[in-house]
Amino acid sequence: MKLKPIAIGLVALSLAACGGGGDSTSTSGGTATQTPAAQTVSGVVATGLPLSGAAVNMTCAAGSGATTTAADGSYSVAVKGAVLPCVLTATSSDSKVILHSVVPGTGASSSNATAHITPLTELLVAQLGGQDPAQFVSAFGPTTAVSAAAVSSAQSALVSVLKNAGFDPSSIGDFIAGAIAAGSHQGYDAILDTLQSTIASANTSLSELSAAIANSTGSTTAAASTLGTILAPANADCTSLKSGDHRLIKLSDGSAKLATVDATKLTVAISGTTYQLTKGATSCDFSLNDPNSTRVLVAKSGLAVWTSGSGATGTIALSMPAQTMDPSVINGAYNYALISGAPQNQFGTHGYTKGVTTSATNCLSGYGSCAVDTVTPYGHLVATPDGGADWIDDGSQAGTAQFHAVGFRNAQGNILWIATVLGQGGGVGVFVPQTTLPLPAVGTTSAFWQRIVDNTTGLSAVTEDNHTITAQNGTTVTRTFASDSHSDVLSFNDPFNGMRHRAANACTTSTGAAQNCSSTLQLPLGGMTLAWSGSGSNYRVSISVTKPGSL
Repeated sequence: MKLKPIAIGLVALSLAACGGGGDSTSTSGGTATQTPAAQTVSGVVATGLPLSGAAVNMTCAAGSGATTTAADGSYSVAVKGAVLPCVLTATSSDSKVILHSVVPGTGASSSNATAHITPLTELLVAQLGGQDPAQFVSAFGPTTAVSAAAVSSAQSALVSVLKNAGFDPSSIGDFIAGAIAAGSHQGYDAILDTLQSTIASANTSLSELSAAIANSTGSTTAAASTLGTILAPANADCTSLKSGDHRLIKLSDGSAKLATVDATKLTVAISGTTYQLTKGATSCDFSLNDPNSTRVLVAKSGLAVWTSGSGATGTIALSMPAQTMDPSVINGAYNYALISGAPQNQFGTHGYTKGVTTSATNCLSGYGSCAVDTVTPYGHLVATPDGGADWIDDGSQAGTAQFHAVGFRNAQGNILWIATVLGQGGGVGVFVPQTTLPLPAVGTTSAFWQRIVDNTTGLSAVTEDNHTITAQNGTTVTRTFASDSHSDVLSFNDPFNGMRHRAANACTTSTGAAQNCSSTLQLPLGGMTLAWSGSGSNYRVSISVTKPGSL
């Protein structure tokens, strides 16, 4: 889903126009000819410490130049006949660090300009262009506009979002031209040090943060809550477990609690009581010392499964980092699945434009019975005070809230929601952006934890298994499971892009004999897979979490 960039801000970079003569001469015929002016750009390349020996390349609307940084990270490059604006790329001597910056303006100039190249200018270019900075620089051409006003606006908004996310760079008046002494740990350089330590403690990267900024859109609060999750401290052993508030949603009825996690101390506060998380034998497998001995399995996306007990009294819930949803950024096609309550076993697609449903396909009785919903209008999302949104019917029950959703946006801008059905006896559904799933290569092995909820027997115990892709044929793969060597065939992007389907009886025993198995649909959720099959008393839902290090 492509999201428009947020408009953001910065103090304008001033390029003093050159006055007086020296750029023109008179020919014998009396005609004045213009000698091309030299545009000199100087600055510092630093990540906190200076980048010595870094290659700096500058490309302008007309003209280009290159140089190498000195030991203190400083550089200067002059381009005769240059026409603004310009973009700059700095590549460290070992090619492990690549940063970008810009020189805004228009037309030819003989002035000197300052353009530092730092992680903050990298984030600024991401905000300014609404895309990966390397892509912005690669696409730069003579007609690309980079005005001082646009850069100023970009820094202003970027600072606002970063401050709300817990990182405050506002003491730097100008990311591009502000005073910097690389390695001094003062002023601009101290802010770079703080950014580097924040990125390290969050177990993220500058490129992931840059991607999140490029994809952030909507209100400042919504964008900041996404960045706040990315920049939150991570557990050293399970890096997808982040500190902060998490929404804990019970799958049977959609009831929700707030769980405040300290990922470094491994504590969880729920309803005024603090519990301790204890790491299991494998990373991202924890147990809670609450009365129910809840087990917590954390997926690479940051979603987690919380289960306690088994059978009819067992409970299962999903958690996600608590973020603020902005309905205006809900765009494109989503797959949905309703997995509990009266509407369980329903799934399909919704199309959205700025939070308004524009299309729908509903599958009411399992695989093979899907129909386009032609009854319009459908409905729209409206923000609610808790940071979520209600879906309001615009049709036969106009004005009625049909479900309440809370969302979680990752660094790539994809938004997953968990929705509680309002009415019909309740229930829970999941909505996830529709994407094309790549087929895993033959030989790919995936290890996972799994728990199943059955309408007849209730919640199963946690099981562990792994499977290996043993064949690939067009849009299908064959998986062979380690536990008993049985195999099944799974069809990708079926019945919709972003879903997987196993047909009934598409299974064989370890000896290759036919084996009965149910038709099952799967919805991947980023290191977690939601699967469902059957109906009525035979209906069951399984949730599997991929173990760290597996695909």
